[in-house]
Amino acid sequence: METNTDSANPLRATRRRTSPSLAAFLSFLWPGLGQLYAGRRRQAAAFAVPALVVLLVALFQARQGLTVLVARFIDPSYALLALILVLLLGVWRVVAVTHAFASGDRRRLQRRRELAVWLVLLVAIVGMHGVGAVYAWSAYDMGRQIFSPQQASGPGPGGTDAAGSPLPNSTIEPAMTPPPGSTRVSILLTGVDSYVGRSERLNDTMMVVTIDTATNKVAMISVPRDTASFPYYWGGTAPATMKLNSLVTYVTSGYVRSPDEPMTTLVKEVGYLIGIPVNYYATLDLASFMTLIDKVGGVDIDNPSTINDTVYDWLDNSAPGFYLSAGKHHLNGRLALAYVRSRHGDNNNDYARASRQQDVLVALEHKIANPGNALNLPGIMQLAGSMIRTNYPASQVADMVALVGGVDSANITQLVLGPPYSLANAAPTSGTWTSCLELDKVAAKSIELFGKESRYYGQTQPKTCAS
Repeated sequence: METNTDSANPLRATRRRTSPSLAAFLSFLWPGLGQLYAGRRRQAAAFAVPALVVLLVALFQARQGLTVLVARFIDPSYALLALILVLLLGVWRVVAVTHAFASGDRRRLQRRRELAVWLVLLVAIVGMHGVGAVYAWSAYDMGRQIFSPQQASGPGPGGTDAAGSPLPNSTIEPAMTPPPGSTRVSILLTGVDSYVGRSERLNDTMMVVTIDTATNKVAMISVPRDTASFPYYWGGTAPATMKLNSLVTYVTSGYVRSPDEPMTTLVKEVGYLIGIPVNYYATLDLASFMTLIDKVGGVDIDNPSTINDTVYDWLDNSAPGFYLSAGKHHLNGRLALAYVRSRHGDNNNDYARASRQQDVLVALEHKIANPGNALNLPGIMQLAGSMIRTNYPASQVADMVALVGGVDSANITQLVLGPPYSLANAAPTSGTWTSCLELDKVAAKSIELFGKESRYYGQTQPKTCAS
């Protein structure tokens, strides 16, 4: 009496009926599905569970939204871990697809159509995870440059001059972390005006972003670059011919004897002037800023008033002068840089451009977040790595993004310390136009914003700026 071996062994019968290419495709969709289709339940579970764990971890990390998830990749340690997981998951999927393919009908394994499907699936996996690895590596490399305490080389905030000597803003100095129990975090954002051939770097944009984590209130305070005759936090007064934007350069050269390192001096000085300690800083290289704008396809702005700056220096040997009518415009990198740097002409000054700088940063953030720039992200991240330096903790960036993202617009105060907080267009000294702060008005505003946290609280300030 003959025995039907297929009936005696259902698994073998199932295997003979299983299409290798279909099994491979199912495991391509999710590791283990092909094995389940082939009747191999234990092996299906073995392949499916690791992938499921990775999915659950990813969903947990994305619980605060896509923006916060992307922000986590700024932390180089997080990006490196993501890179490793992307590569390991890719290898796991290749093994799962190949195993599922081999679980099919052996008589069909050598058919060209079946082999072709299997090879196409493997190429697709390698391509998908290769792209993911490129993005993760780009994020890692960007974070490594932005947060590295080591001196960088080449263009950007970490460069050297023609003689190979470090320029101001070329190293990342230690942060001044908030004291235990403090709910306020303050960051100085500064744009560094550095171009080929310059022997100095001017901090032409100085904006403090301060956040009270207990009340979710945010204040953005821009300090004029031309501020002179300001009181030093260690005692004494800056000369009338020295602007605040050159403080880092003067400390580096030894012209100003500060008790701290150059960038730390600027951070403490700006905090001293606005009345609250500043904990961290981030420098943005304006020369690379132009390239970044072009990389994202330009930015859209609404210019509040006509700009007719007849003396604007394009820095590329073009004829001087920059004109832009009031209204909506799409700006490329060159025009956007002029928009944030121009400060001459009717209705145009350092205070007006400080407001425009805030608008351009918001427009740039919207453009980078646009899904249309997804393919440009590796290049964008490479540029960001070359143009930004900060001592803000990388591990806390995502939490800060989550916090700021939840702040109602009504809780955001934007302030430029122009008139009435400054004397605008003060008499030029040695051909240099300067301005000075009306400290009594600055003090009153500081107390209004920060209450007892302000260093001005309970103190009497001079009515006019120092001379």
